[in-house]
Amino acid sequence: MSVPICRYLYAVITPACFFVAAGFLFSCAPSERVLSGRGQKVFAQDRNVRILLLKTKEGVSISSRDKIKVSEEEGRYKFIPSGKKVMIRPELIRRPLYVESWNEPIQVNNSRYRGTISLHNIAGTLYVINSLKLNEYLYGVVPAEMPGDWPLEALKAQAVAARTYALYRILKQKNMLFDLDATTSAQVYKGIDVEKASCKKAVDETGSMVILFQNEPIVSFFHSTCGGKTVDDRFVWQGSDLPYLKSVHCGFCSASPNYLWEYSINVFEIKRALNRRYPEIRTVDMISLKKNQGRVSNVVVRHSHGMANMSGNDFRLLISPEKIKSLAFDVKKRGRTLNISGHGWGHGVGMCQWGARGMAESGKSFREILIHYYRNVSIKSIDGDTRHFPTIARRVADSLHGRLGTEIHD
Repeated sequence: MSVPICRYLYAVITPACFFVAAGFLFSCAPSERVLSGRGQKVFAQDRNVRILLLKTKEGVSISSRDKIKVSEEEGRYKFIPSGKKVMIRPELIRRPLYVESWNEPIQVNNSRYRGTISLHNIAGTLYVINSLKLNEYLYGVVPAEMPGDWPLEALKAQAVAARTYALYRILKQKNMLFDLDATTSAQVYKGIDVEKASCKKAVDETGSMVILFQNEPIVSFFHSTCGGKTVDDRFVWQGSDLPYLKSVHCGFCSASPNYLWEYSINVFEIKRALNRRYPEIRTVDMISLKKNQGRVSNVVVRHSHGMANMSGNDFRLLISPEKIKSLAFDVKKRGRTLNISGHGWGHGVGMCQWGARGMAESGKSFREILIHYYRNVSIKSIDGDTRHFPTIARRVADSLHGRLGTEIHD
């Protein structure tokens, strides 16, 4: 028999829909029960990772084909029958709620996810976080980042790059509520509905392999199409200069539909875009570009109130990354219109995904692909025995200890 959290915690709205509120003080400490697995081997491939699915001031619906259990931090809980929906709004949560299902995925709004779900009210915004095994997370990342019908070795390269990036972020996100979000600001994650057998095979066959530089997981950036040559990270993001993110010739991505592109934009469109950051701009008089390694690294806009100096990447993002697809572009001015022609899609740093496809089609292995795009790195499995990676092991252990207040055992 279930133990009710409290009499006013759940109120039935309709036979098929429940409304959830919590009447306790707010706390955002994660549950040791929900994050079970973090006390296992530091690098176990089934250790948990926490993904921010969405932030909203509106409610979300939670359901499952099997019964679900909604719990509070102190262990009080309620069972929800299979097929019923729990509607959760941020203003009614004062303490985190944790949702578990039996043998079926949990559905959040219209998407299904493995693992468990936690819900947190932070200043009136509902944070919905999915905690699941690392490789199960990758099942929903690889097909969201790379087509599942691409060669297996390219999918394996994507799986290792995505696993490495996740581990890097876990190490950096000490004492945070989540490790990564589910968008392009980290890496795209779409849950169980996008999973493909080929991508699961790529994840499983690479097990716990990651990319290391001096025994540390790298920031394994990747992008769609480099257009023939990648670029140093320092020419894209100011203040960044990592030794393994250096320009390399690609020569394998010419099949990409974005290898070459064109776009025309008038001065008024540019002004509107720039006004989002520079509201003082009234007229745009001149735009000058500075290039490094064939890509625009700096943009100076002369306008009615002076000069605006920004990085090429900031300029691209302000205009639109869907329209100016990369920093490898040239501009020709015709009257009040700029004709922009370029090649590649994305920031151009790290692994070129279409290049990975081309290399795989030419017979290269996932290891050869990764070592080509990331300079002076090694590809190793770091599961289980952490004695060979003491720095990473200690940092992960410290990070997890800080989150849970419990011992971390190898």
